[in-house]
Amino acid sequence: MAKVQEPNQSAGAARSSFDGLDLNDIVIFTRVVQYGSFTEAAKIFAKSPSYMSKHVTQLENSLALTLLHRSTHKVFLTDAGSVLFDHCVRILAELDAAKADASGLSSELIGNLRIHTTPGVGQGLVVPAIIDFNTEFPAVKVELTVSVNSVSLMERGVDVVVGSRHFEDDVSFHSGLFERKLGPAPYAICAAPGYFARHGMPNHPHDLQNHNCLVHMTQKRDPKIWQIRSDGEDVAVPVDGTFHSNLEGAILLAAVEGAGIVRLPLYSVAAEIQSGQLVPIFDGDVASDRVIKAFYPKSRFVPKKVRAFLAILETKLNTRMQDCEKSSVAI
Repeated sequence: MAKVQEPNQSAGAARSSFDGLDLNDIVIFTRVVQYGSFTEAAKIFAKSPSYMSKHVTQLENSLALTLLHRSTHKVFLTDAGSVLFDHCVRILAELDAAKADASGLSSELIGNLRIHTTPGVGQGLVVPAIIDFNTEFPAVKVELTVSVNSVSLMERGVDVVVGSRHFEDDVSFHSGLFERKLGPAPYAICAAPGYFARHGMPNHPHDLQNHNCLVHMTQKRDPKIWQIRSDGEDVAVPVDGTFHSNLEGAILLAAVEGAGIVRLPLYSVAAEIQSGQLVPIFDGDVASDRVIKAFYPKSRFVPKKVRAFLAILETKLNTRMQDCEKSSVAI
């Protein structure tokens, strides 16, 4: 959030204005939209809702435009407000980045970093990267939200979204976002040693049809069709089992407990494979076209805190892949 000094209410106080617009009005308008109401935004500023409303009204008067439709608990953008809001988000992001770069002659990063991710990537990759980031940059406060659904960065004030699912058809993503590919998201098929001791290990992909396969229900394609390369060709193997879940962590826990065979992203099972809790099969033959991506608002100035976090996240991803290669999982 841009650190803007509150307006001095004394007579003769100079307004931080340009062309009749007050920067404080712009900041308050933007935060009211991002937090969804005057009441919620007022909590951030430690001000009253009426104070927030007054500044938005000042901005509307300066522009001779209605920017918000107000209700008791929510605010809604008008067409003019929507256009202005998109510009305001970029302006404030560039101000934050410019301030960070100008003061960044020292290597210390400060402020807040807001990250959104999906559950699997969050648990397997993003949270470990955040721990490393906090260790290196302890003055930055990280706020992480996790959901199976994507969010609008423009409306929620999120700095960066990280995920590995297919985003191309997601209409909720704003066209003003920059996309950065961090690396591939290969999959592994694996089970606990105890499961294989009781039921045997499949020698051919089609043998999976005779095993209890634990199904992660949120995979893009049919989650009960596992794509595996066999003899140079991709084979679609129908599988099923006694446990289906949309929560990746639940499927992983069941596999570690010996309940069955799973197909999960390698970053999610890397630690369990390294520790010997899970044993991979069909090494290098599990087909996947998924890529881990980061999305953040387009700007000439990408905030240093975003650049720093993505560098750590990329390093974490590469380290996971290399560690798995050492554990005989070919990528």
